Amino acid sequence: MDIQPASDFPYFDLEAARSLLPWLRDKLEELKEVKALIEESIELGRRSLISTYTFKADSIVKEITRKGIVLRDVDLGLVDFPAIINGSPAYLCWRDDEVDIQYWHYADEGYSGRKRLTGKEDILSLT
Repeated sequence: MDIQPASDFPYFDLEAARSLLPWLRDKLEELKEVKALIEESIELGRRSLISTYTFKADSIVKEITRKGIVLRDVDLGLVDFPAIINGSPAYLCWRDDEVDIQYWHYADEGYSGRKRLTGKEDILSLT
């Protein structure tokens, strides 16, 4: 199933980002599994498998980023969805161990600037 962004608009609102979470969870799980296979192949010196698994990992990363999602950390399952919040460039921030998107941060703040969504944020809508 090929899930596409809601439009060609380069930013996400909360609804659009949330709609991708089930697909994204699967992709991140698949990417973590392939990463483990790459690490195992390196330890065992299996060059042909390293190449095969690296190609697969690259393919998964491209699937994620083609949707406009920013992959920050594979091990943490950390991703950002570009957004405009309170009139400024920002990100809806999510980790795959979180049930839902609960945090955001301005583009210049990074992970340490995560703030809990309160519902009072002015998130530019796709509609």
